[in-house]
Amino acid sequence: MGTKSGICPHCSTTGRLDHRIFPVNSDASVVYCPFCMRELDPHKAIEAYNHIIDKMLSKADNTLFVACDPTTAYQQYADVLEIEKKNSRALLGRILCLIYTSKVRVSYLVEASDLLEEIGYKGVEEATTYVTSLRKINFALDEYDTALIKRLTIKDFFYDEACLKLYLKHLYDIIKFKKDILVKVNEIKANYSSINNEVFINLLNHSISDREIALKSIKYTAAGDCYKLTKVVGEKVYLEEQSQKNNSISMRLLKKRIPSLSETKGSRAIKDQVFKDYTAIIKAKKVSMFLVILFLLLAAGSGLTSYFFFEKSTLYFALLIAASGAFFALFIAFIILHFSWKSILKKRKMRID
Repeated sequence: MGTKSGICPHCSTTGRLDHRIFPVNSDASVVYCPFCMRELDPHKAIEAYNHIIDKMLSKADNTLFVACDPTTAYQQYADVLEIEKKNSRALLGRILCLIYTSKVRVSYLVEASDLLEEIGYKGVEEATTYVTSLRKINFALDEYDTALIKRLTIKDFFYDEACLKLYLKHLYDIIKFKKDILVKVNEIKANYSSINNEVFINLLNHSISDREIALKSIKYTAAGDCYKLTKVVGEKVYLEEQSQKNNSISMRLLKKRIPSLSETKGSRAIKDQVFKDYTAIIKAKKVSMFLVILFLLLAAGSGLTSYFFFEKSTLYFALLIAASGAFFALFIAFIILHFSWKSILKKRKMRID
């Protein structure tokens, strides 16, 4: 079995985690904690270490997939990688975080693609988990592509030449990333014939082919100008302006206020956010449950209090009944809102989990 990392379950949990880890010989009958000098079962020390790492990874996964907060999840995965530099689950999580934090003007697709080379796998189980993560990454790339088009076009026409160049650069990176994923999936197929990846491989091939056609196709701007990609060199995109123009496009869009990448006089700047921010919905969902309970209690309290004024004061009785009805209406409203927000978050989790 060899040497593995372990943690003493008896030592204090305060202080940095990496300062509490020590090498454990899994073949030994007993080991001694170098900090408290207690005698330990090596398997329990290794289990304690694995439990902490799994707990950290589960927290990061929950932040990414449930809370939909890739920025915080990125740092949580980094905390794991400080301890285990080659932890596959943390590296795959960081790749997804980099995609979901990419914006219109700045993308982290190249950095995310480079992380694929650092991931290893042993055995059928790890290879199957790896392929599942690659599916999630491929889906995230599709989402990013679709969201970019919505941000940079109006009625399928790019706002201007700068927007077209920016999109083509991102599309070029998406295609390269998908090709890297395809290489990894084919590698797993060659090593583990028992893992059936044919459907995913066909999906990747079609996706790459369609995007390569889109990359080379002629594209129009809102002004009616026509361009075709010649080459991409580093961060620079070179376009060739075509002779044909579509003046009908500019006439139809003339009355619309066309945005641009930078805010100028008479033109608003394009929003940089690509993926929807779910932070407000998550907070609203939490607050709504508190309000549901509060208004239910107020409705019940008002209703019960009105009973004591039934024969004493008609005015107070009517006011309390009205208040009880109002609180109950608010209770119903927030119940509906709570489950609506919950449904939105559940759908989002199902799409990326």
